[in-house]
Amino acid sequence: MCVSAVELIKEVKALPAPEREKFLLAVLELEERQRKPRRKSKRIQWPDVEARAKRIFGKRVFPNLVLVEREDQAS
Repeated sequence: MCVSAVELIKEVKALPAPEREKFLLAVLELEERQRKPRRKSKRIQWPDVEARAKRIFGKRVFPNLVLVEREDQAS
């Protein structure tokens, strides 16, 4: 059942005062539940790939084999 905001306001205004107060308190409670931050996710610590490559290969520079192959195909 879909109700527009205007229709909902009309229905709430038509409620007796105690019922209207209960409704508004329930809406505020729902809003508070949504505001509470959910459990924060832990920050992922990614490995330092560049530092690892430097440890393994040192200062050596390797050719980009994909570019070399493309140049060979173009020729």
